[in-house]
Amino acid sequence: MKMKFGFLKRVVVAALTLSVLGSSAALAATDNLFGYTVVDAGYSQGLAGVINGDRTAAPTTFTSSTKVTGLNSDPALFNFFQGTESRLVLRQYNVANPANLIANKILDPVASTWTSLATPTWDAVRNLHAVATKGNYLYATGYDLAKIAVVNMNSSYAQTTSYQFPTAWTSIPTSVVPAGASVHGEGLTVVGNNLYALFTVNPSGSYSVYSDSVVVKFSINSISGALNYVNYITVGKNAFTLDHYNNKLYVCGLGGTQNAGSANADTRMDIIDLTSFTKTTVTKTSSMTGDFRDITIVDANNAYVFLGNYDASFANMVGGVYRTTVANLASPSLWTKVSDVNSAGYLWGIYADSNRFWFVKGNQIDIYPGLPTSTSDTAAKTFTPTQLGYSGGNLNSAIILAPDQTTAFAARSNSGVAKSFAAHSILAQQARKAAEQAKTGLKIVNGQRILSFDK
Repeated sequence: MKMKFGFLKRVVVAALTLSVLGSSAALAATDNLFGYTVVDAGYSQGLAGVINGDRTAAPTTFTSSTKVTGLNSDPALFNFFQGTESRLVLRQYNVANPANLIANKILDPVASTWTSLATPTWDAVRNLHAVATKGNYLYATGYDLAKIAVVNMNSSYAQTTSYQFPTAWTSIPTSVVPAGASVHGEGLTVVGNNLYALFTVNPSGSYSVYSDSVVVKFSINSISGALNYVNYITVGKNAFTLDHYNNKLYVCGLGGTQNAGSANADTRMDIIDLTSFTKTTVTKTSSMTGDFRDITIVDANNAYVFLGNYDASFANMVGGVYRTTVANLASPSLWTKVSDVNSAGYLWGIYADSNRFWFVKGNQIDIYPGLPTSTSDTAAKTFTPTQLGYSGGNLNSAIILAPDQTTAFAARSNSGVAKSFAAHSILAQQARKAAEQAKTGLKIVNGQRILSFDK
């Protein structure tokens, strides 16, 4: 079995800048801006907390506070909207016994105290990786089972039905998902009246080999919440982002398992045009280091892409963050590097809004005071696991927290969630496990030192 941390394949809100625009929460001087979970050094227990501050203030004024304690070794947060109200799912994954589900906690991220509003259990979801909402319904998918659960938010968040990828839809051929393949739910996003779901595929069942990932398009029945299959499209291997901007989805794929000391030859980013449901595939230039790992888009003039891979011992991530325009995302030769990366840690991802740039950087959270334009720009504030609750601990998940929204603003937040780094978490767990095995030597596959994540 392959394990995942909770950082975000990330399901994102379209054009959500986390500006306050009519939010009643914005009237307060201090808001909960960023959620995280951390675990202790031995990965035996965890907690959830927030980074808070004035949304328009400098990051140097931000502070952190613990919200939920007594969690297990793999907790993660997921943001969604229920009408105009921002909500969270706090899940705990039972690594030792995945079939023994732990009830989720539904929380109000705006509240000063995080008391459970409900504690549902969804039997179709194991190792939750993504949620998205439309009307009264929440859709959830998990890594282990690759099912989509339909949840009625107005009935105590009860699961009403579920769909199994790929067998629920006979139009997905065995050439795309062979018999005996291991499949995993990675991402969900809602655009208009359609749900898009991202799944990864290990064709032989082994985690050392990947085939193309699959994005499936569904129309949503607004009355029952049922999903009607529309189409599918393949994207890069081991893909985990499903970012929406201006009627396009941006999908980063590592190109295979994480390697020690090199990137994957097949790493790529796919840009899916939702009007035609066709893709444009983007590959890096020869001067760029790393696999495609993350993307964040602020507006037409500010898009950021993060590429990186681990060194030979899985100790450091090497690579960089690049800035470009949306129009030039398909032309990496026109990108500008704004951050060189050569740092330790396992949880990685980026998010930019109109005020600042967030970089979950290995085992710390860096906050830039504005949008970086060159490698000379640096973070104004850094939070480490020690500052967040556990001395020498580890980041386990991170998420941008959306405020409650006015009806007009929520209508523009079509994805029904704020940005989560949940899908990045499994990459973190894999890399940590690889680092441990690297101390005694990694497995050699096709001439490369890699780790098989079979359990």
